[in-house]
Amino acid sequence: MLQPLIKKALDFFRLANHQKPRPGFVGNISFLLLSLGMVAFIAQSGLVSEHQVHEPPSIHTEPAPLFSDDDLYFYRDTITKYLLSQHFNGSVLLARRGEIIFSRSFGVADFRHRTPLRPETPFQLASISKTFTATAVLMLQEQGLLDIDDAVADHIPEFPYEQITIRMLLTHTSGLQNYMWLVERYWKEELPPSNEDMLDLFIRHPRPLDFWPGRRFAYSNTGYAFLGLLIERVSGQPFADFMHHEIFAPLGMENTFVYNPRRPGEMTTDRAYGFRRWGRGHIVIPDVLHDGVMGDKGIYSNVHDLFLWDRAIAANRLLPEERWAEAFAHTLVGNHQRPVRYGMGWRIQQFMGQHVVHHPGRWNGFRTSLKRFVEEDATLILLNNNSRDITRLVEGLQNILFMQEILDDPSDITREDASEYEVIGGGSKDQTRQ
Repeated sequence: MLQPLIKKALDFFRLANHQKPRPGFVGNISFLLLSLGMVAFIAQSGLVSEHQVHEPPSIHTEPAPLFSDDDLYFYRDTITKYLLSQHFNGSVLLARRGEIIFSRSFGVADFRHRTPLRPETPFQLASISKTFTATAVLMLQEQGLLDIDDAVADHIPEFPYEQITIRMLLTHTSGLQNYMWLVERYWKEELPPSNEDMLDLFIRHPRPLDFWPGRRFAYSNTGYAFLGLLIERVSGQPFADFMHHEIFAPLGMENTFVYNPRRPGEMTTDRAYGFRRWGRGHIVIPDVLHDGVMGDKGIYSNVHDLFLWDRAIAANRLLPEERWAEAFAHTLVGNHQRPVRYGMGWRIQQFMGQHVVHHPGRWNGFRTSLKRFVEEDATLILLNNNSRDITRLVEGLQNILFMQEILDDPSDITREDASEYEVIGGGSKDQTRQ
């Protein structure tokens, strides 16, 4: 059983001694050169229990004949050792062609009470929520209730920008300014504003567009907040109800919901809370006024449910295949139709020559990432709740996920773009959220 594992370790040793990978390869490639004995020691030692590592419940998927037991053992122990060495706090799931090769939770959901994380624990997804919002809009188009090339004002008559279309909101090409600035400057009520209240702020306090719609790409939380309102107006349902009845429940996503700070008593306390480092400890980040606006953020979920979401996309559920392909295609902007690395609700990458769609998230202590490697049908899900920059962690995990391909051709490794994780957009009055 150990011979294949030793061979893999030797392969990595040879790679490290004969290649010169760029900084950050597999996060820190030196961890792959430790002995398998050390892997077993760490996996069985008190470090695991100290960091509260929890195995997931069984997920019933059709096993793919991709990995032997030895392969899976190597993946699981290597990834566990890597995440422990990085002092990771959160949940991770990696899969290829529907076969989960790693799924564990590390650390705590609430640093105040040292509540351990479990695989079922929901996290604030932050901007991963945009993948659901965009899908909901495309579903309404499939139902004949709108066309994404309609003007937004066709469905929200009070919307003050007649030249902006639904497609422009989906692709971040509207030029809208950041609604958070308006909320912080003008909202005086005790309860957080709703999406309808946000619209009223734009009507009462008009803001110019940052550029003519369609000419540029500028990441816009405001656009997706207005899409949340559009879903409510067109469907006749609250955003949370539409998402539950049309997406979460049909896919069996039992621990996924839209968080509403206007009704905190109805929200589960069995969830992860966002924290930031303070000295040697952590400080909880409370709800803020912006949390009342939904569509750009606001959905809570866990790695198990997000894997169900991934499987639904892979099976072309909710939308026909051609509509998913449209969502995953580059947006074209300007008169010269320049492509940008965003589709409709999804950022776009290349990794080792294959098409990757993903979305990171960043909000009030939560750092998240959902990646789909389309041709390989591979999945990477990472959820964190202590304000940690996850760029290098995602890069390291995806390199482990494709370690054999990297060993075969180490010259074609794609680095993560930190700007997609940390630099935030939304108009000329930006705030710190992605």
